[in-house]
Amino acid sequence: MVAADMTLRARVADAARFVVHPTFVAQPMAWGRAAAIALLAVFAADLALDWLIVGASEAFDPAGTLLPAPIEQDIGLAEDIFTALIFAPLTEELLFRGWMTGRAAGLRFAVWGFAALGLFAASLMVPPALTTPAALAGVAAVLAGLVQWSRWRHFDTAVPGWFVRHFRWFIWGQALLFGLTHIGNYEPLAHPVGLLVVLPQTLGGLLLAYTRTRLGLGAAMAHHAAYNAVFLVSDYGWG
Repeated sequence: MVAADMTLRARVADAARFVVHPTFVAQPMAWGRAAAIALLAVFAADLALDWLIVGASEAFDPAGTLLPAPIEQDIGLAEDIFTALIFAPLTEELLFRGWMTGRAAGLRFAVWGFAALGLFAASLMVPPALTTPAALAGVAAVLAGLVQWSRWRHFDTAVPGWFVRHFRWFIWGQALLFGLTHIGNYEPLAHPVGLLVVLPQTLGGLLLAYTRTRLGLGAAMAHHAAYNAVFLVSDYGWG
């Protein structure tokens, strides 16, 4: 179990230690007032880190010649809200961090999920005749994973020893992949250093992993949605 009696300062320090060296816990803390305060502390740290990185990026590349600019997407407000506050937090947290309990059924679901992600990515790069088959194969992989998980989640609850031993590599790996999947939100790279533009998402993936393992999957979804909400408000100039 996770300690629930940390001060805010201790909680942020604990999250920072996790970023540097992720450690496995078998069970997140029970939800309640202490967990809600912990969630607010980690969320605030995530926002502060993001603003620090953005400020440093603007100072590093004031002319915008190295770091790509965000792509302006022509979608409506309702679709933007649905994607940012519901679809992305649910699907991305399930795929990238839903399996972090280490239970065998969840790990198998992760294999299906990442296979589906690969197929969806491939559908964007293959010849047009193969686009639909690749996308449909991705959907089939998701459905197969869900069926298997629903059948075995109450039985395959053991945590493999190799998962605990190599936990930090899984956490660092998912954070890197999580960051890289957001490169499509930006204009094409003009220089390799442009990859730094997804550093906030990469570090965010580590802090979301902390939230997921210490506070639970629902808390990670709430953290993700709140983060997106802040930048949605900023993008639309509300407030």
